[in-house]
Amino acid sequence: MKRILSSLTLALLMPVAAHAAGECDKYRTSYDKTYCMAKIFFESDNELNASYKDLRNLVNDTTKQQLKESQLDWIRYRNGACESGGSIDVDCNYRVNRSRTEYLRDRVRECKAGTCRNEMVAKKSWD
Repeated sequence: MKRILSSLTLALLMPVAAHAAGECDKYRTSYDKTYCMAKIFFESDNELNASYKDLRNLVNDTTKQQLKESQLDWIRYRNGACESGGSIDVDCNYRVNRSRTEYLRDRVRECKAGTCRNEMVAKKSWD
């Protein structure tokens, strides 16, 4: 069972990009590289979720709902762009997550500075 799970994990994480792969180049075994890539993959999701929550806490209820709808649209976009044949392209997921995280962080900074623009919070930023 562990062998099947390890093989499945490796298959899902193999197409990793320059940035993510570069972070894991120091490891010699495929197991260590897979573990490293999995950590990078999950960390990008954690950073994205934290930025989203930070922004939700700074906006009014109407904008919160618009942000939620925008985020759900973005998730559909990410999944469509980064999934193929039941596998996740980790490189794509990492890049798309990083881009969305930076967009949300910019909105957080604006809102904290008192220049929060509701239309930017709910904007479809990924086209």
